[in-house]
Amino acid sequence: MGVLRKIQTLPAFALGVFFLYWSLPLAALMGKVKFLKLMGKRNDAYGWGLALQQLFGVTMLRLPGPGLYRGGGPILFLSNHRSWADFYLDVVATDGNAQMLSRMAVALVFPMFMGAVCIIRSVILFQRGRKHNKESFNSMIDRRMAASPVDGLIVYPEGHRSTRRTSLPMKRGMLAYAYSRKIPVQILMSANKEAVISEKDLSCRFGQEVLVGYAEPMHSSKFDTFEAFVDAVQVEWDAQWKRIYSADFSEGEEMKVDELENREYPLGIKAAQVFVTGGTLLIFFAVLYWSFHAWGIFLSLFGSYKATVSALVALWSSISIGLAFKRVRLPLKSATIDGGATQSITNGVD
Repeated sequence: MGVLRKIQTLPAFALGVFFLYWSLPLAALMGKVKFLKLMGKRNDAYGWGLALQQLFGVTMLRLPGPGLYRGGGPILFLSNHRSWADFYLDVVATDGNAQMLSRMAVALVFPMFMGAVCIIRSVILFQRGRKHNKESFNSMIDRRMAASPVDGLIVYPEGHRSTRRTSLPMKRGMLAYAYSRKIPVQILMSANKEAVISEKDLSCRFGQEVLVGYAEPMHSSKFDTFEAFVDAVQVEWDAQWKRIYSADFSEGEEMKVDELENREYPLGIKAAQVFVTGGTLLIFFAVLYWSFHAWGIFLSLFGSYKATVSALVALWSSISIGLAFKRVRLPLKSATIDGGATQSITNGVD
C-alpha cells in the first residue's frame, strides 16, 4: 500500500516541486516580485512567499493572542521545522522582515530562487557539518544582518526537519548568539505545514489550512544568565507547541493577504535583481520549450501507442492532483516534547 500511495501522490508532488523550483519566475509573472520597479519601496521576499502561498492555495489562520513583533531592530524568530513549505510560509508569517538561516545545500537544490534571495540579502548560508568557530560565525551573522534591509532572522531551534508529533530537543547555537547580542526572540509556531508539501512522503496538497501562533517576544537582555534565558525559551517553546497542536482550526482568524512595499533596496540590489530575475525568466521559458519537445520525443518511442501513453499519464496526473485538494490536518494532536535537553549546534534551514 505504501508504494501504491507514493505512485498516487507523485504527480502532485512533482507539481509542488515545480512551483518551488521555479517560484521566482512564477512570482515575477504573477506580479508579486516587482523586479522591474527601480524607484520606490518594494518587498521582494514577501512577494515571493505570497506568490507561493497562492500557488499552493494555502490559507493561513492566526490563533488569538500575541501578534508579529514589529518593534524595529534585530530579532530572532524561532520556528518549528516541518517541511519545504517552511521556506515561504515563515517568510509570509514574518511579513518578509526576516532572513532565513539556511544550509548551503538548499541553494544547490533550489538555485533558481535562492540566487535572488541572496541578492536581496534575505538569506544567510552556512555549511552544515563544518566545525564553526563560535566567534567568527557570530561575527559573520553580525555582518550579514547589518547589511540586510530586513531586521529579523528566522532560525529553527530543532535543527532538522521533523514531522513527528513531538518536538525535537532545542539546540542552543543561535540562542547563544541572541543572548550575547541582547537580541529579543519570538517563537513562531505553525501546524500543518507538512500537509502542504512533504519531501519525506513525496506528497503535496493544495488548498490546505496552516494554523499560526505567535508568542510574546522574549528580551534576552532581561535574563541574568544564559542558562536562565535558555530555560525560559524552552518553557515558552513547550507551551507554544502545546497551544498550536491542541488548538482547533476554527479558533484561527484568516491572515489578510496584503502586498507589502515597505523595503528600500539600494539601487545596486535592484539592478542585480533585474539581471537575476530576468535571466531566470529566460531560462524558465527555454526549459518549458525544450521540455515540450523532449516529451514529444519520449512519446515517439511508443510508436502507435503514444496517444494511449499520453492519455494514461494525463489520467494519472489528473487523479493525483485532484485528490491533492482534499484537506488534511497533520500531525495528530500532541502536547509532549521528546526530551528536555538542549544541544549546542547551529540551527538553520535543513
